[in-house]
Amino acid sequence: MILNKRWSNFEFWPFWVFYIPAYFYWMYLAIRARKFTYFTTLNPIMNNSGAFEVSKWSYLSKSPKKWIPTSFKTSADTSTAALNFLINQHGLEFPLVAKPDNAERGKDVAVIYSIEDHTTYCNNSRFKDILIQQFCELEKEAGILFYKLPDESRFEITSITEKKFCEVLGDGQKTFGELIENNPRIKHRIDVLQRRFASCWNHIIPKGESRLIEPIGSHNLGTEFRDARIRISPELTSLLKQWSDQLPGFFYGRFDIKFKSWESLQTGEDFKIIEVNGVNSEPTHIYEPSYSLLKAYRVIFHHMEIIYEISEMNLALGYKTVPLTKFVSSAIRVATL
Repeated sequence: MILNKRWSNFEFWPFWVFYIPAYFYWMYLAIRARKFTYFTTLNPIMNNSGAFEVSKWSYLSKSPKKWIPTSFKTSADTSTAALNFLINQHGLEFPLVAKPDNAERGKDVAVIYSIEDHTTYCNNSRFKDILIQQFCELEKEAGILFYKLPDESRFEITSITEKKFCEVLGDGQKTFGELIENNPRIKHRIDVLQRRFASCWNHIIPKGESRLIEPIGSHNLGTEFRDARIRISPELTSLLKQWSDQLPGFFYGRFDIKFKSWESLQTGEDFKIIEVNGVNSEPTHIYEPSYSLLKAYRVIFHHMEIIYEISEMNLALGYKTVPLTKFVSSAIRVATL
């Protein structure tokens, strides 16, 4: 039943399967542009325009400190003593968030609750550079996708995705473990979750009682994405423009944020930018469970046209594309991690 649900709902499809039609549309746009890597002029400030091998910290750190969680960059082989020093130096306390500095799609993002957790995380990490962030207690999380034309003639928010953290709801009959096994969003992570929740795995959860499973807003960690474009307003658009203006040469991308409420966000208060993404930014509102596949592809193709338009404008301004051989080499390195 879960297998059927996985394949009947495209939000559970493997990334490469869902994007097969987009690969053909990319070929069409590449022929129009006469360059396979036309999109690498999209965000001149970013390596590969943000497709991959991009340091999250190099761009996040350019924002005013009040806009971002306290963070620092370290490496997987940092000693315990050095890590303790850095944590104290930045005035941080556990829990913290650890993530690879140059990975995509929420890969290897985790909450760490102790030095021992950090050691285990680094020992299992496929990445050398690690970003450590303050764990934001702000209640809500969202991804906001924008674009602006290089001539400043247009600025638009095209996607807002509100993230509902993964949780299970007790029915008074099933154990905690059984509830997880019956949840298609997290069934693929049973081994990890069984270790994390070993002490309560066989406990029956009272009817109506909810248990938070994952406090990180990543789709591959079970988070449900909801279309929140109704929240687009002149005030929010102005705020996004302020954020993007901190990164000259950043014309298309997504800000992942945590915030207190939609009302406070509209006034530019009580928020933190936790990540900045470039050309690989998806309009993730399409993964709302009620979205149709055809409608999702229309949205994807529309955003690919936007990327094409901006890339062509930047090419005319003299920005150079990344050579195909160099881009492919980068892609292979990422794929083998």
